[in-house]
Amino acid sequence: MNGKKMGKSVLCAVLVTALLGAGCGKEQSAPEVYLDESIPETPVKLFTQNETVSVAIEECCRKVLNRDGNTNITLYSDSAGYYAEEGLSYRELLLKRLSSGTADDLYLIPAEDVLEFDDKGYIYDMSDLKCVSNLSDDALIQSTYDGKVFSIPLTYTCFGFVWNVDMLKEYGLEVPENLEEFLNVCETLKENGILPYGANKDFALTVPVMCAGLYDVYQEADSEKKLEALSNGETAISEYMEKGFSFLRLLIDRGYMDPEGALDMAPLGDEEKAFFAEGNCAFICALYRGVTFEGYPFEIKMTPLPVLENGSICVVGADQRLAVNPGSEHLDAAIAIVEALGQTETLDSFAASLGKISSSQNATAPDIPQSDSIIACVAGGGQIPNQDFRLHFNVWDTVRDLSQQVCRGMSAEEAAAEYDSRQQQEIAVYGKQ
Repeated sequence: MNGKKMGKSVLCAVLVTALLGAGCGKEQSAPEVYLDESIPETPVKLFTQNETVSVAIEECCRKVLNRDGNTNITLYSDSAGYYAEEGLSYRELLLKRLSSGTADDLYLIPAEDVLEFDDKGYIYDMSDLKCVSNLSDDALIQSTYDGKVFSIPLTYTCFGFVWNVDMLKEYGLEVPENLEEFLNVCETLKENGILPYGANKDFALTVPVMCAGLYDVYQEADSEKKLEALSNGETAISEYMEKGFSFLRLLIDRGYMDPEGALDMAPLGDEEKAFFAEGNCAFICALYRGVTFEGYPFEIKMTPLPVLENGSICVVGADQRLAVNPGSEHLDAAIAIVEALGQTETLDSFAASLGKISSSQNATAPDIPQSDSIIACVAGGGQIPNQDFRLHFNVWDTVRDLSQQVCRGMSAEEAAAEYDSRQQQEIAVYGKQ
């Protein structure tokens, strides 16, 4: 492990023993806890991207901490919005807090910051923790960089299209399953005065571009070889991603989406949901979670992206990546909490409480019939990670930025060339040659 080693202290041993087999997000009430006031409190500070997630983690810990009466660990959480309407965003605040030297003990690490945080020494290697063996293969791959397990993802998720099925039926259309069908649906809707795609400025641009550009990196037998060539710079990323940017350019040029409207639309907000709910477009891009399927006055269906000639694909990602600050003043307690939250039953029940896919080897998912096709796609493997940590350069963050520039008029060729430049610059910084 990097940083301070975790000793077999009485604190950790007793706490983890008490936590094994205890879940969260269940209906039963928490056990009544009697604390000996003579036991000093061990405060553990947590910083998350979302108040709902903070509350869920706190609730989970409330049910399992200090059950034996011999420990007095208390979790204190704070949160900030990933997208800041005012002030600093979560990512900006997190970097400031970590660089201050008096930061949080636990935090949720955004995928796009892993390379920089590793370079700055902000990542604690959790490779030796017992709970790592509870993760699914995909979740573990997306939690490992340069041989270090940098986080325990509390959930797993995916991005797909959510369709207004009633609107499609009105024009004699069905939910498309491949590129030809997708383009036909978009053209038919446009001819009838309907905006096909109600995109936002973030993942609604990033996800289609990645799917259209990177599919053959992940769905071919030589995937590892292709990733290695990309990671060391032997293969230029433009070889794949120019196709992705060209797909976005096609959506814009054919009038299948409104680029200016997309750049003005924040993701995951009430405005975006209302825009879709009021029938202003036929489909949107969404993150798989329980609330995605709630509140619409029409039949919906969530699917992988039908952007391949022979089918569909989606972007997947480990989610709510819980990381340990190696400079934590209460490292043993922080690690013990991670071990507890990383138990299989806890991961399963935590994901269920948020309506997401479990990151455990069970990979359980909510029983939502409207999402059958995308869950089957995820289960089939070969999907595109939102950030592949076998690469020594950024994907998600860079694709998002360049896709926004395409919406502002940049050509696909220019975007691809700029990506090549950034690929080489980041390999020079983060590559372990």
